[in-house]
Amino acid sequence: IYNGADDDGSGTVGILAMAEALAKAPKKARRSILFVWHAGEEKGLWGAEYFNKFPTVPVKNIVAQLNIDMIGRSRKADDTNPRNKDLSGENEVYVIGSKMMSTRLGEITESVNNSFLKLNYNFRYDDPKDTNRFFFRSDHFHYAANGIPIVFWFTGVHEDYHQPGDHADKIDYAKMRRIAQTIFLTMWEIADEKTRPAVDKQLPPELTQR
Repeated sequence: IYNGADDDGSGTVGILAMAEALAKAPKKARRSILFVWHAGEEKGLWGAEYFNKFPTVPVKNIVAQLNIDMIGRSRKADDTNPRNKDLSGENEVYVIGSKMMSTRLGEITESVNNSFLKLNYNFRYDDPKDTNRFFFRSDHFHYAANGIPIVFWFTGVHEDYHQPGDHADKIDYAKMRRIAQTIFLTMWEIADEKTRPAVDKQLPPELTQR
């Protein structure tokens, strides 16, 4: 049994928590916020591709897409397992794509974090030439290819990635909460801005097709 607690139970639960917090918020943002759970990611980003072909709202109205895929694990200081060498630390998360298409989206993403919980944002994989091709491997890809600026949060691969050992008892819940809280406030800032984050850059050509 592959429980997938981190991939992507962590992102799924994080989005549920944000939706609950938004529903209970005493104030509403300027813009609507749409929560989307995509199916078939492992089969080839099927759900995200379908949504971008048959969206439930006009694509031109979508100002940004915030993608959360694997935010539940952290590497301890004494972890010497080579399969965990690229796992992020206890206050660290990888951020991909935040400035690739919109300068303003990148500014919001970083300013919210810097003024709130100050996670260590690692941009190691925020590179069109990333040999791991993480930009192509999660649901944000089809949004970016469709002209919608994206941000992707990700805590890294580990020994249980795509393995039966991806259990809930291995999740770093405190870290997962901090990441979800930070993304929630980022989402709120984007939704409450007077103007949408302008797309002022073309997606690098090497990132337009999988």
